[in-house]
Amino acid sequence: MQRIDPLPHRFDRDRFLRLIELVGPEMAPTLLAQLVADLGDCNRRMTAGCETADWALLRETSHDLIALGGSCGAMELQDLAQQLNSAAHEQDHGGLERLAPVVASQITALLALIRATPETGPVPW
Repeated sequence: MQRIDPLPHRFDRDRFLRLIELVGPEMAPTLLAQLVADLGDCNRRMTAGCETADWALLRETSHDLIALGGSCGAMELQDLAQQLNSAAHEQDHGGLERLAPVVASQITALLALIRATPETGPVPW
């Protein structure tokens, strides 16, 4: 089993497991792959939005991260994405500079957890 370090802060393991249970064992691999793709896309879009101060892209991306974090049980990511959304609405460069690295680290932690989630059997975390 692969060890996950660190887990996303304020991770709700039960919420994540319920999500997997909802789709069932046949669709779990597809769900996990889609989550990896969506989170990776959000990370790329957030980076691009930060580099160009594209506030509309940052608002859109933060909305996606709010939903992804919440549905996966990554409660810290969800909260940070809400703060990122506020910073984007306010066009707050300082808030963006402060939040983006923390959001990126939570995305990385969640991606590691998802990639380590077996398609069947017990989870290693």
